[in-house]
Amino acid sequence: MNGSDRTTKLIYYTPDNVNGLLKTMNTCKSYRLCFDDLNSVDILDKRENATTPTKAIYPGYIQELSALKRSEKFFEIGPELRVNELLKKGATVLPPILIRALTECGPPNVRNILTIGGLICAPKIRNSVFAALSILNAKAEVVSFTTANLKFLIPVQQLYRDGYLDIKPGEMILKIRIPYEEYDVDYFNEIQDKGTSITFVGTASTFKSSISICKFAIGNWGEEIIRETEIESGLAEQKLPIPEKIIEGWTEKFVQLFTEKYTFFSPYVQKALTNMFTEFLSRL
Repeated sequence: MNGSDRTTKLIYYTPDNVNGLLKTMNTCKSYRLCFDDLNSVDILDKRENATTPTKAIYPGYIQELSALKRSEKFFEIGPELRVNELLKKGATVLPPILIRALTECGPPNVRNILTIGGLICAPKIRNSVFAALSILNAKAEVVSFTTANLKFLIPVQQLYRDGYLDIKPGEMILKIRIPYEEYDVDYFNEIQDKGTSITFVGTASTFKSSISICKFAIGNWGEEIIRETEIESGLAEQKLPIPEKIIEGWTEKFVQLFTEKYTFFSPYVQKALTNMFTEFLSRL
């Protein structure tokens, strides 16, 4: 499908399925892929003497890009699904830690605009949603329209390299895939430090009075997600409840990280994150 708007000099294609989108993107390489409303000023050529119409491809009518699907092993979320709509559709099926993080990402009017794809692709925003997706082992399914529709999976925490989104020209995120697992414990806490949001998220599964899965992450606004898999692995198979001395030992190891690796955190933040880590362990 295609159309034009004489008042804005906008020429656009509106494919209604993914294959049509990829073919259009491959054929019309000079067209801009636009996820906003077609009347958005972001895609209009506002130059005073502009004579060439702005050209755009609008994927907003492709249902697959704004769908939530659940298979036997995975949840699959379309990148164009608005956060509030995702909360509504996934309220009883998505992992609780992701629901909590989505709820905390902004007020209702902001969540009506934000998409899940926008949250993970926005530059310099490694927020609570990004952190939650990381500990859930979420992956982005990326498709290339220049290499025979090649598809591949990238772990969410590896989407960025040196502060930049590692998606090459000719590639786009088709869906976000989350492995289906049941979790018994979810922990979410957030603090503000000099206008920066810092989030601690954790989740765990237990089996026969011991920990089978334990994962946590720190989301520092503007930085990469912090994961400590050595601590996570060490806590696996730990008998429950965790003795106070064992908690103290892991807390000391956690504190040690701030003197060796995470010195950019202020003493206030270090203390707050340490308290969150200890509280997380005490809830297991």
